[in-house]
Amino acid sequence: MYKSTCLFLSLVFSAFSIFSNPIDTIDYKNSINPDYNFFIEIPAGTKEKWEVNKTNGKLEVQKNKKGKRIINFISYPGNYGFIPQTIADDGDPLDVIDLDPSAVRGSTTPVNIIGGLYFKDKKKTDIKLIGINPRGSFKDIANIDDLLYEHSAITEILKLWFLNYKKPGKMVFIKYLNKSESQGIIEKAHLKWKRNFKN
Repeated sequence: MYKSTCLFLSLVFSAFSIFSNPIDTIDYKNSINPDYNFFIEIPAGTKEKWEVNKTNGKLEVQKNKKGKRIINFISYPGNYGFIPQTIADDGDPLDVIDLDPSAVRGSTTPVNIIGGLYFKDKKKTDIKLIGINPRGSFKDIANIDDLLYEHSAITEILKLWFLNYKKPGKMVFIKYLNKSESQGIIEKAHLKWKRNFKN
């Protein structure tokens, strides 16, 4: 009887964890405005590598042989996370970095995707979308062309950071992505998630 009860509770807990996974349960678009939703795994200014576990939905610190995985470089230059209900080429949700002050780990905020950075990581596509909080300090930046024109140093900082945060030479920068290209990538990744989620 005890074993049966434990098994039942375990199954219920597992089902609840899967059901509450932010990757699948948070809408990819914000219902109030046309912006996307952005789930924050790593706050700006921190170095610990956190990630939502795709199996149980928990936000967990990544581990390696030395313990917690710490970025061996300067801290994240923006909040880092993903757009829910998307699947990128690497099987994970689409990566996003924003340009606003540090936010709470595990929180979800609306984000205006203005463009992105197209990298190759071990010859595989690795896209980092650039987000702007529609009420934040960069709210007047409408697209990556505006950012390149008005704050070119920001795009250079982001590009150099991603090229070096793992190991110099591991990532290769291909090009900047404009807003329409980035939105197309999001919609394609959302359709991929929909097909996968139904199965």
